[in-house]
Amino acid sequence: MKIKLEGVMETMLITLDARARDYSAEKPILNDKKSAEMVNMIDYDFTSFSEDKMAHLGIVARAKVIDDEIKKFIEKYPTCHIVSIGSGLDTRLTRIDNGKIHWYDVDFPEVIEIRKKFFNENERIKFIKKSALDASWTKEICTNGEKLLIISEGVIMYFHPEQVKEFLNILTDNFDSFDLYLDCLSTRLVNKAKTNKSVKRTNSEYYFGVTNGKELISLNPKLKQTGYINFTKELEKKIRGIFKIFIPVVYLMNNRLIMCRYDKQE
Repeated sequence: MKIKLEGVMETMLITLDARARDYSAEKPILNDKKSAEMVNMIDYDFTSFSEDKMAHLGIVARAKVIDDEIKKFIEKYPTCHIVSIGSGLDTRLTRIDNGKIHWYDVDFPEVIEIRKKFFNENERIKFIKKSALDASWTKEICTNGEKLLIISEGVIMYFHPEQVKEFLNILTDNFDSFDLYLDCLSTRLVNKAKTNKSVKRTNSEYYFGVTNGKELISLNPKLKQTGYINFTKELEKKIRGIFKIFIPVVYLMNNRLIMCRYDKQE
C-alpha cells in the first residue's frame, strides 16, 4: 500500500524500519514480527534508511528500554491505562500487552487513518484522532480509578520548548494523577537533526532536548521526577570491537528516558 507522509510524520517510518530490520537480525532485540510484516505491506523506499546503522541500533535499544520500564509498571498495575502520545505506527502494544491493560493511541487524524490499516480498536484499545496539543484528547481518557501512564517515544524532540510546556500543562490541568515516561533528546543535538541521515531526509528539525530531566520540571514544577535512564547502556550491548571507544561520546549524545509523576493531592 502507498503511504504519503511529509515532515515529522514521515519519521514514524524510520522507527518502523529499524524494528523490522531488528526482526531480521541474527539475534533480534525486540523480535517485533508485526513491524516486519508492516514494512512488507508498505510501498515505500525504506532502503534510504539503511545507511545509518548506529541510528537503527539506537532506536531499537531505546524501544527495548522503554518496553522494559512499561512492563515493570504493568506488573505493578495489571489493569492500568496507558496513553501513547504520537503513536504513529508504533507496535509496542503487541510486545507488552498482558490482555488486561487499556491502551489509547493519540495522533493526528491522517496518521490514525493509516494506523487503522494495520490495527483495530476494541474494548481495550482506542484511537484518538487529535494532536497532543489539543487538550480535548484528555476528555476521551476514562481510567475508572485505575493507574494512568502516559508515554511518548520519538516525539518531544520535534516540539519547541513552549509547546513542551503547553503539553505538560495540558497533562497536569486535566488529570488528577499520572506517571509520565518521555523519550527526550540530548540538548547537544537541538537544531542538529541533519546529523541523523534518516531524519535529514524528512526535512525535520530537533527543537527540544534535556540533560538529566530538570528541564521538564522547570517547565512544569507540578511534576516530580522519578527516574532517568540513558539508552546507551542497552545500546552498548550491541557495539563491538573498536567502536566501543566511542561509548562516552554516544552517552553524551544519546536519547534518554525521563520519568515523572504527578499527583494533585501531593
